[in-house]
Amino acid sequence: MAAETQYTANTGLVQITTANTSLTGSGTVGTDIYNVITGASNGTLIKSFIIKSIAATSEGMVRLFVYDGTNTRLLNEIHVPANTPSATNPAFEYTWNCNIKLESGFIIRATTQTGDDFNIIAEGLDWAYYGSGVRPESTNYTANTGVTLITTANTSLTGSGTLNTDIWTVIAAGASGSGWKGLKIESINIKAIVTTTMGMVRLFLYDGTNTRLMTEIPVPAVTQSATEPTFERKITLGNFNLKAGWEIRATTEKSESISIIAEGNDWKYPA
Repeated sequence: MAAETQYTANTGLVQITTANTSLTGSGTVGTDIYNVITGASNGTLIKSFIIKSIAATSEGMVRLFVYDGTNTRLLNEIHVPANTPSATNPAFEYTWNCNIKLESGFIIRATTQTGDDFNIIAEGLDWAYYGSGVRPESTNYTANTGVTLITTANTSLTGSGTLNTDIWTVIAAGASGSGWKGLKIESINIKAIVTTTMGMVRLFLYDGTNTRLMTEIPVPAVTQSATEPTFERKITLGNFNLKAGWEIRATTEKSESISIIAEGNDWKYPA
């Protein structure tokens, strides 16, 4: 029987801050050009990149490059408009669905034209092979449903705050030490349980050390009544692959109670 392909989530996450106008990929790594994700031993499938500003932006560009160990080559440019975020206007955000297969050891790097601050998130899958005869359907999935209630105002775009006081864990991927390969997140449902004023719900990635803004969901003013339902928004992520041990966290711009429910599956393979 053919070897079974096995996948492990590889979530790249970096914050870029210093201006770099080069189109050739020149610069100092970690200073004005930043490593986002590296190809694993058999390669890495990069499904998408999320470019998320955490502050006001002037018109400019975010650039993505491929580094092959010797050469750095321009891959894509994302135009960034001038924008001032507020309690009711989200910071700039763009998702590039790309499905790029990155060779082992190759690196995706990123720069910002203007020096405005951006989080760059790469959704990747490393693959390997199991040599014995194992059926593909033998992949073990376990439902992972994240449920939390966010209540206290937090205006930060950097993820600062006190855990479970003004920033809350929504869902956590199973730990790699327990054999988990990652967490597939299908959707996140955001549902107010009170009347709302205009504001924002923010979702962050937490990698065990850093907390980075992933997306913002504007909340409109809705007056709840016996015939008027409260605000609700479902974010469909299409099986976003979150690295083992990482978390999704959430905040609310206003002190209004909002329920966050995430639908996911952790996965592992038979020993």
